[in-house]
Amino acid sequence: MQANTFLNWVNQNLSTAGKEPIDTLVTGFADGTKLVPLVEALQGRKLGRLNKPLTEHHRLENINMALQALAEDNVRLVNIGAEDIVKENVKLILGLVWHMILKYQIGKTSKIPSKKLMLYWVQAVIPSLNIINFTTDWNSGIALQ
Repeated sequence: MQANTFLNWVNQNLSTAGKEPIDTLVTGFADGTKLVPLVEALQGRKLGRLNKPLTEHHRLENINMALQALAEDNVRLVNIGAEDIVKENVKLILGLVWHMILKYQIGKTSKIPSKKLMLYWVQAVIPSLNIINFTTDWNSGIALQ
């Protein structure tokens, strides 16, 4: 469900940039030719010239261009590098997309930090659970029901 939601968000942003959608998050970013246009659409600027992804080196350069632009825009990149995307590491790719959503979708509408804004939303939606963090308060799984 999370992957489908993230995929829809990515494809919506790609379509506003006039780009074709991707089929899956795992393979869709593996050569960087969709990740760079996505970042360009989110940041509203051109990043540079894409390489034709003929070799792994070209794929890595494309992805590094996007990751560098995200890092410069203060998107949190935790333990993810171009190699992880080329090797299609699902968990890290989902984390990357989540941080892009936090920065460019949730964070753009408020001066409140994205994580705090999400916490306020969860507290408003399920006040009976008294959720005060995104770690231990989720351990029981009750908030996910």
